Amino acid sequence: MGPDQAESVYRRGLIAAQAGRWDEAQDLIAQAISVRPGVAVWWANYGLVLESKGDALGAVQAYAGALNLDGGLATAADGLLAVAGGLAQVGRADLAEACYRRTLALIPDGLAALVNAGNLLRAQARRADSVRLHRRAAAVAPENWIPPYNIGNALAEMNLPAEADRAYRTGLCLDPARVELWANRASRALAPQARLGEALASLDRALRLEPGADPLHGARLFLMQYDPARTMQQIAQAHADWGVRHPDRPAAAVPPPAPRLRVGYVSADLRAHPVGYFLEPVLAAHDRGAIEAICYSNTANPDALTARLRGLADGWVDSAAMDDEALLERIRADGIHILVDLAGHTLGNRLGVFARRAAPVQVTWAGYVGTTGLPAMDYLISDPRQSPEGADGWAIEGIVRMPDAYVPWSPPAAAPPVGPLPMVASGAPTFGSLNALPKLNAQVAALWARLLAAVPDARLLLRTPGLDDPDLRARTLALFAAAGADPARIELRGAAPHAEFLATYGEIDVALDPFPYSGGLTTLEALWMGVPVVTLGGDRFCARHAVTHLASAGLPALAVEGEDAYVAMAAALVSDPDGLASIRGRLRDRLAASPALDGVRFTRALEAAFGAMWQRAAAGQGRASFALNFD
Repeated sequence: MGPDQAESVYRRGLIAAQAGRWDEAQDLIAQAISVRPGVAVWWANYGLVLESKGDALGAVQAYAGALNLDGGLATAADGLLAVAGGLAQVGRADLAEACYRRTLALIPDGLAALVNAGNLLRAQARRADSVRLHRRAAAVAPENWIPPYNIGNALAEMNLPAEADRAYRTGLCLDPARVELWANRASRALAPQARLGEALASLDRALRLEPGADPLHGARLFLMQYDPARTMQQIAQAHADWGVRHPDRPAAAVPPPAPRLRVGYVSADLRAHPVGYFLEPVLAAHDRGAIEAICYSNTANPDALTARLRGLADGWVDSAAMDDEALLERIRADGIHILVDLAGHTLGNRLGVFARRAAPVQVTWAGYVGTTGLPAMDYLISDPRQSPEGADGWAIEGIVRMPDAYVPWSPPAAAPPVGPLPMVASGAPTFGSLNALPKLNAQVAALWARLLAAVPDARLLLRTPGLDDPDLRARTLALFAAAGADPARIELRGAAPHAEFLATYGEIDVALDPFPYSGGLTTLEALWMGVPVVTLGGDRFCARHAVTHLASAGLPALAVEGEDAYVAMAAALVSDPDGLASIRGRLRDRLAASPALDGVRFTRALEAAFGAMWQRAAAGQGRASFALNFD
């Protein structure tokens, strides 16, 4: 075959490709290339044919061949990026990365390749490498808001919220109308620095740009819970106002239980997260003769706990790639009788599915801090301490009060043993808190400063992700200095592997609970490590986590009324080293024998609650609050 014939064969190959005859097109174009291998566009179209046939590796080689001949050939560059994106979507991150690297070797300043490669590395938790690529992208396109946005996201995930904030602000200077920048700055940079007022203002700015965006409304409702200036009435009203946007709809008919209730659990947090830890003992203990449990996992970053939960469920649906309509249809097709929300207004929620009335009975539990405000949500699972008498008016749902605690818990297997009372060796008491920084506010700092003044030889140890950030450390110390505390008496530490994190309790004599957002899992872990927790409680759901857990541990007196009582209780505990050592030595055994760790007892009560809910629905009765007595 001569060069002129090769041209004719190539054109016949293009005609075959246009007709979708991919095998014929591949053969003809390959013949043409074998005669004239130096034509870049032929290699590019050969890559397109191979990509259309599903031969990703062959397509990569063809596109790279085209770019070797003509580095500016847009068709080949776009093709190589498309193949890389497809490989990433099907879990071949290694091959996708190789595609991006090959593209960047040929086109070092390729903006799309830099951005896509950076996002791929971030998805693999290689965040420092991701930041480097996005900074290269920012140098290539300094007028583009996308690189600083991506830099902010990666820095936020590296627990560097102050640096993330600077990146988001750079993006906003370039394009102040980008909702993504305002929203992520609020939730990923400002809130983790305990800059709550600024975070809410940033969300309000985003909502002015996109007033119909439910995720923005949800983020605002969630952040309101941390604000000590908001009353419970204001919080409840804000949720109800949001709920008006989503009127209830009739439920699709489902076959009656025969004999099992089909229960669906919906969450983005079926992983090493409080929700995952609370759900695990329930899935393990469900009576398979009465309940069929199906999990709808919106989890983007599955882990070892995800695998355990999957093994415990009767059915598992990976729903992260499904839109609300697709997930709604799947849940209805599965014939779910009771659908359980485990997210509320937190990140990755599927309240849009619940708003469409995916199941006859819909319940919120464990993943949020009170009412969703959603008219289609029938019940809120709580307990008598979490939702005391009078709390029903703050929830649109009927409140189901479990007999003991609103969640069960299984302690981490890697938890170190309880150590001796630290103040015996150090000669001075140490107060501490390992709660997330958004729970720290000026009122909390002022109360803890009062405690340090009342116990002059004491120190305060705070440890949480984010305190590795020098800017955030300085900001935190300044908060306490403004409250009158000596920063030299305050020690700050950042993130650590979980076992090391728990070992920090070996240096803490008494744990201090923040307010108005109390410690949930954090309180349970402190108690498991032998450290009593002093809490103030309050009138909102999120303020009373520790109240429930202290009752489970047999220490209800540590839930006090008023700031004076808080200071007095914490000071009294460290004034009696022998008594405190006795509490420390017995607390793990006490908690282990409590209902908080009895997953079977909790699950039997939960199943009884599900049964009562279904009976009401089957009888045509509406939602109602009720309490379970389970003795």
